[in-house]
Amino acid sequence: MIDLGPQIEALAEKLADIGERERSDVLLYAEAGDNWAGGSVFVQTEEAIVFEDSDDPDVLTDVMELWNATPADKKWRGMILFVSDGRFKAEFDYGEGWNEAEDEGERREPIVRRFFGDKPIHYPPLRGAEPWSDD
Repeated sequence: MIDLGPQIEALAEKLADIGERERSDVLLYAEAGDNWAGGSVFVQTEEAIVFEDSDDPDVLTDVMELWNATPADKKWRGMILFVSDGRFKAEFDYGEGWNEAEDEGERREPIVRRFFGDKPIHYPPLRGAEPWSDD
């Protein structure tokens, strides 16, 4: 049996570093499959939930490595990693009951709400998406 605990713990430590900067709880929601991984990191503040444009690109690399290390009969589709007060909780979703017409964003919001409630979610402006000039 493969022990994935150390990999999950290392990923939780990276998220804890993000949370320590903000002194807050941190949530990672990620999805993975053959040769791909995607995910979002959210930090809770007093007034809002903030999408963290993480400066650590290794977070998604670690998600991909974790998925690759998972035995074939235990492959998951979604992963939740919640870090609070130096502790972490990991949950895996194996895709039972997933609506294939939904995208990751539609699955993500209810998860963010489950951990952080109904505070507004703040996303940074898209880089390179400046408005067109009327000139």
